[in-house]
Amino acid sequence: MQTQNVPRIDRRYWFGIVFASIFGTNLGDLYAHDSGLGLGGGLLLLIALFGVTYGAEARERHARELYYWLAIIIIRTGATNIGDFLAYRMRIPLLLLVPGLAGVIAGLAWLAAPRFRAGAALGTTNLAYWGAMLGAGVFGTVAGDMCSHHAGQGPAAIGLGLVLVVLLATAKQRAGTLLAVYWCAVALARTAGTCMGDWLAENRMLHLGLPLSTGLTGAAFVTILTLWPGTRREARATA
Repeated sequence: MQTQNVPRIDRRYWFGIVFASIFGTNLGDLYAHDSGLGLGGGLLLLIALFGVTYGAEARERHARELYYWLAIIIIRTGATNIGDFLAYRMRIPLLLLVPGLAGVIAGLAWLAAPRFRAGAALGTTNLAYWGAMLGAGVFGTVAGDMCSHHAGQGPAAIGLGLVLVVLLATAKQRAGTLLAVYWCAVALARTAGTCMGDWLAENRMLHLGLPLSTGLTGAAFVTILTLWPGTRREARATA
């Protein structure tokens, strides 16, 4: 993606990532249950949507973060379905699946090698970067379900959220300049988002249900990005 269309890594960015993870968790479940396309058909449609978004972004001549965040939501939606398929249909042991996914993220992140610079700016976001983002989403789905199963959805959501806050507060600018810290934070946000999204949709006290929870988390995601405008970026770099 062109550098001008990629958001800066700041507090707004991490709020966006967390709420995209929560929304994507609900949207992925709703998509899998109600689309009627099945895993294969559903993923093919999401791949097509990602391709359209990526192609439109390449021709964009004005700075628009919309493309980046659309890609994030599309990938997170697909990752939810892939994670559920690997864990519950293929029944891959979690002791193999979780570290295996972590290795995939590390390998793709190394291949992507975003040019993190002072000032908390993402450099190139090529296909390897988006592959790592997909891997982080799948990892978060599997690890989040595992945490919810052992600790309960509420405690897992709160606990992982606090760990993420501590990580970002401790890392400060390093989350935008160090590759390992950035991807650890992304994977943790995806994991916490899975627990939070499932807890909101399935909580018996709230009685929201999956459709309403999806609508509310989607509205929260859009509201954050709309009312908390990002800093415009002028430099152009495609990958």
